[in-house]
Amino acid sequence: MKKIEYTTSCSKDRLAEIRTFVAGQLEQLHLSEVEKNQIILAVDEACANAIIHGNNCDDSKNLKLLLEIGNNNLKVEISDVGNFRPHEMNWTSREAISDSVRNHRRGGLGLPLMHRIMDKVQFYSKDKVNVCSLSKRLKKD
Repeated sequence: MKKIEYTTSCSKDRLAEIRTFVAGQLEQLHLSEVEKNQIILAVDEACANAIIHGNNCDDSKNLKLLLEIGNNNLKVEISDVGNFRPHEMNWTSREAISDSVRNHRRGGLGLPLMHRIMDKVQFYSKDKVNVCSLSKRLKKD
């Protein structure tokens, strides 16, 4: 299992860098473009949630990514020390998502996307560090 760490500040300006970093790490896995882009989207959503909602875009705080790459699986852990609100980690049903899109409401689609793209999505807090763990079995081209 290969482990790669990446640390950056909790600024929305860092999201493009995070996407580029994740894309670079996924290159070596020879995934389909669709699967690679889906994983990048899920990680981007998790990081955006941590930066915006958990840390209020406070660039004095850090966001840490840990990628664990195995032969047939990928695990990404996003860690931060911002506000953790487990009651807000529930995702809505398909009907609620459709209503949100139909009524042009902003936000609220990130968690459902993460759950649909990844095989396992977990949120927990340990020693005052919040973690979003995303896991996926890989189908290589």
